[in-house]
Amino acid sequence: MKILSQILVLILAIFLWQISSGELVPSPKDSLLALSELYENGGLLNDILSSLYNYFLGLFIGLFFAISLGIFFGLCPKILSAFAPLFGFLKPISPIAYTPLIIILFGIGSKPTIFIIAYAIFFPLLQLSVSAILKTPTELINIAKGFGASKAQIIAYVIVPNSIFSIISGIKIAASLAWINLVIGEMLGSQSGLGYLIIDARNQLRLDMVLGVILVIGAIGVIINFVFELFEKSVSKRFGL
Repeated sequence: MKILSQILVLILAIFLWQISSGELVPSPKDSLLALSELYENGGLLNDILSSLYNYFLGLFIGLFFAISLGIFFGLCPKILSAFAPLFGFLKPISPIAYTPLIIILFGIGSKPTIFIIAYAIFFPLLQLSVSAILKTPTELINIAKGFGASKAQIIAYVIVPNSIFSIISGIKIAASLAWINLVIGEMLGSQSGLGYLIIDARNQLRLDMVLGVILVIGAIGVIINFVFELFEKSVSKRFGL
């Protein structure tokens, strides 16, 4: 029943798109034909691969620094308190605001996109990681100390396992956020990728191609979310959560 209702909603969305299409808005068929044209020209697959490369590299860099520093600050709340004003100042600033500076530092290409992805997910995941570490029940830590566990053992076998589910859930959120910012980054000066395709199609006044690429972006986003949901469930099962 759930799958049937989801299919019906998708059919309704396509129907509404079809009836609202006209001279200004390309129809679903026109968009798919434009997408087929891109594929036959050989550019679509290369741009998808370019986007995925930028995505995973930016995601990995952001995850590494956010989780590492999140665990560190969670274990050292006094140091976190010292950095709190700086993080509070930087967190609300969109990575897009740094675009002129990013282009000067990294030039045109993939590096600005990778930086934007890493920066976009850093602060939300840092906050979630710190919160997960700080929420470790003191009773568990005291019990471990009672059995003679060292500080390193407490971190490795009590604090991190207790926090892992919250961190993994944060990674799933970060994965979706990274995909959104990937497209934004590629629209700001990249010479390849799905975001670049959108800008290139816009410059050619090919709205059918723009909508076709948007369909690809949405489809890949659904797949990414599904993969990270499986990852979250796998880790939960592994730790008995």
